[in-house]
Amino acid sequence: MLRGVAKGAALAAFGRVRGGPELYRTLTRRHLGTAASHVDKLQRVWPAHAREWPRLSGLVLEGARIWIHEAGATPFSAFAAFLLTGRAGVLTNTWQPLLDRYVARSVNGALAAGFPEGAVPEERRGRLEPLRWRRDAAGAIRELGGATHIGVEPGRIPLASESIDLCCTGGALEHYRPEALDEFLRESHRILRPGGIASHVFDHRDHLYHADKKLPFLAHLALRDAAYELAFGHPLAYHNRLTPEQVARRFERAGFERIVLRRLTLPAKRFVPDDEVCVNRPGLSRRWLAPRFRDISAADLRTAAAHYLYRKV
Repeated sequence: MLRGVAKGAALAAFGRVRGGPELYRTLTRRHLGTAASHVDKLQRVWPAHAREWPRLSGLVLEGARIWIHEAGATPFSAFAAFLLTGRAGVLTNTWQPLLDRYVARSVNGALAAGFPEGAVPEERRGRLEPLRWRRDAAGAIRELGGATHIGVEPGRIPLASESIDLCCTGGALEHYRPEALDEFLRESHRILRPGGIASHVFDHRDHLYHADKKLPFLAHLALRDAAYELAFGHPLAYHNRLTPEQVARRFERAGFERIVLRRLTLPAKRFVPDDEVCVNRPGLSRRWLAPRFRDISAADLRTAAAHYLYRKV
């Protein structure tokens, strides 16, 4: 567990001082190139989305307008959206700038992604390929019909009402304070067209687990609220600790209708429906849970991450 403790201490050292979070992100993303691994991850994730969105929700990707919220430092998602739909997606970030150094890697990653056979016309590959030489990420996205908005507020997204077919995030919304999450869900309901799809993946794990697999993957649920806020209530480590059932209720309060809630279980690392999750490993023994978590469902106690697929009705 020492690796997890060391990672938490390093994040706190940066996260608790004025300007520390910005310095940490500059060092890791701009100078150490850590966002390159984000491209590698998205190269695996987007082909799965290209299969799941049409199969589970009936979404027609051709011509769809995709909005990627908290898209990260790379333009990969916009390029993937272009290959699948014919135009780059709309990217919105609350704080993170797009970094030009990742344009070539994003182009190469999108072109090498294993999208379903026949999903990507060769003409689109031909248009994307020369952009690997561009050094302007936002300009490359505009050239493919997309747009970027940096510095947005979760409750004030600069997109027109009923203008988007699909809104998606991955591993971002668990870092929102509950009230900010509610604001974002209300905004996304406004922006989606009737019948539009909301597709959001929450990583419900203690994020120090990614640095140290000896930690239980729900170790953060052992702390009482005051202790958690003291240790992790800074911009580099905060997790809202909402359970999947609590997240689902927030979608429904915002006016969405559930299509499916798929849960990632460990150690199999596969998404399963609710009725299969309880045969898997719990993230923490129930006796170690903080009092407010002791009554969470057996399914929530075994959910490492969850894919929330909802429709605006």
